[in-house]
Amino acid sequence: MNATHLNATHRCTVLARRHLTPRTVRLTLGGPSLTGLTPFPAQDIEVLLTDTRGKRVKRRYTIRHARPRAGEWDIDAVLHTGGGPGSAWAASARPGSPVEFVGPRGKLRLRPADGHLFVGDEASLPAIAALAEALPSGQEATAVIETASAADRVPIAADRLRWLDRVDCLPGTPEGLLAAVAQEIRARNFGQVYVLAETRATRAVRELAHSAGVRPDQVFAKGYWTAGRRTSVDPT
Repeated sequence: MNATHLNATHRCTVLARRHLTPRTVRLTLGGPSLTGLTPFPAQDIEVLLTDTRGKRVKRRYTIRHARPRAGEWDIDAVLHTGGGPGSAWAASARPGSPVEFVGPRGKLRLRPADGHLFVGDEASLPAIAALAEALPSGQEATAVIETASAADRVPIAADRLRWLDRVDCLPGTPEGLLAAVAQEIRARNFGQVYVLAETRATRAVRELAHSAGVRPDQVFAKGYWTAGRRTSVDPT
């Protein structure tokens, strides 16, 4: 991908829409400016929206699939009851709807390793799915993912996949992820760890990995959203 296309502004159209789960919708975006562009796995776009007060806001979504020859990108959006402008846009977007966004964005790159550990929640499901699919043959993937319930799960191409149901815990509470990640790190060695979750949980898991002997340069940690705030890669 030519570096001049990074963070370019695109004016595209919603081409298709379908539900992956009761709360997750896949939107296919297309336009001439996307032709020939191949983003790296887990890069995202920043959709330019307007909130109920008329203020311009941005919401970020991972590029789940790209079809450069067709000029099409897929994004997966989680719909939240009572959510913000991102949820409102994703809920109302239909084939033919215009959409303006900036992208591709993001510095995350897969690095060679015998074992990769992906840790996240609903907000990072598209990124983890894209990263796991992009791993070369022979590099194993383990994923630990927390969701509100089993209804939020989507296919992940991981060799070992551990789902955690949040049940009565508040979103962003790190204890469940910490316990599961500690078990995985004790059971096997990981050359690369990717933590993509709520900001507080991301920080806690990163510190756990460091304390378990995973070097800082082997851990990529990014807060995808912050509990109590309306800024995230998740469509709030």
